[in-house]
Amino acid sequence: MLMRAGRIGAAVLALSAGAAQAHPHEFIDAGIELRFDAGGALTALRIVWVYDDLTSLMILSDRGLDPDGDGTLTEAEAATLSGFDMDWAEGFAGDTYLLHGDVPLPLGPPQDWTARVVQGRIITTHLRQLAAPIAPGAAPMVVQVYDPGYYTAYTIATTPLIRGRNDCTAEVYGPDVAAADAALTAAIEELSGDAEADFPAVGAAYAEEVRLICPQD
Repeated sequence: MLMRAGRIGAAVLALSAGAAQAHPHEFIDAGIELRFDAGGALTALRIVWVYDDLTSLMILSDRGLDPDGDGTLTEAEAATLSGFDMDWAEGFAGDTYLLHGDVPLPLGPPQDWTARVVQGRIITTHLRQLAAPIAPGAAPMVVQVYDPGYYTAYTIATTPLIRGRNDCTAEVYGPDVAAADAALTAAIEELSGDAEADFPAVGAAYAEEVRLICPQD
């Protein structure tokens, strides 16, 4: 999401005050759609973010939306909400990372975004174009979703969708949570109570990922 230096700093203060275990403050159910062109090359990702109930309530309240509290928005309210999470700081990766084997593939800025509320939860979508179409080869393509600072925890909650090809498979893999927890604990201990230090960038250890495999040409 948006880069939140202030909130991460607050988390560090809490940790230095003696919190035994850090935890994320927002929870997002993510969805991934992989889009291929007519030639079978991957061209774009469509990303879905479903915010947790509390975060959704806070966002709506801050913006004066859904004043009747019925968990739905009027068309005008939805238009006002659309794009609220798309004002990204320069260099922000959008918490989405595409790899071809071990090679990172750049993704373009978000576009074609939407926002709605379903049963009180904000659901937004956006499109990320690849810099150039790429045909899958022997190495799998991997889409990882994570917040490096672990303020937000992402879960890939739906089956990945593949549009434009019917001969590829996409499976979701979770992290080694025990190893990630150990890495987080060690990183926090290294802070040595320094409240001005950056929160350790341990989010990648908790990353869930989609692994795409297509037949070789």
